[in-house]
Amino acid sequence: MNLLTLYGKEIFALTVPVFTLIINKFFKNSAKVCYGVLHQFTYLINEPLRNANNEVICNTQIVHTYSYVFKNEGKEPATNVEIIFNYSPMYLNIWPSRHYTVKEGAEGRYIMVMDYLAPQEFVRCEMMSINKDLPELLSVRCKEGLAKEIKMMPNKVLPPIYLRFVLLLIFLGSVTLIYLVIVVLQWLVLRTG
Repeated sequence: MNLLTLYGKEIFALTVPVFTLIINKFFKNSAKVCYGVLHQFTYLINEPLRNANNEVICNTQIVHTYSYVFKNEGKEPATNVEIIFNYSPMYLNIWPSRHYTVKEGAEGRYIMVMDYLAPQEFVRCEMMSINKDLPELLSVRCKEGLAKEIKMMPNKVLPPIYLRFVLLLIFLGSVTLIYLVIVVLQWLVLRTG
């Protein structure tokens, strides 16, 4: 306890910038683009593949599908969003429909560029190919930084009253934590004053 009495002001002076740094790190306004795979599936279709002479090449066909979602979870718009695939997909749909430009990289990479993603805006990218593999997603980035990949899984929808109760508990816990920090800092200042 003697340590707190001797160095209480210095400890207080050290905790204030650390606390400020933590608050700035988590509550800073910026663009935060994230992406994930909604679903992927391979369909085996019992439809014969025929050539130009109507001869059967294969008795079945394979259809691959992939669905990505891209979202700006930040509080600022993300500009120049680039989505880079290994090569051009056979079929590609963007939903909701929006303008994007397509570039080809130095090694034949397929690059989709969107001017911006507004805060909390999301875009779905649906791909499909018949009898060939789909391209891999290589990179997602914007002018503000690299996008973060998130894992997605099905989740049940909880009742709104339950979610409000959990939010109330989180709010009460955060208020209690702030109160305890203030009490400890006040005790340090008065004890060492």
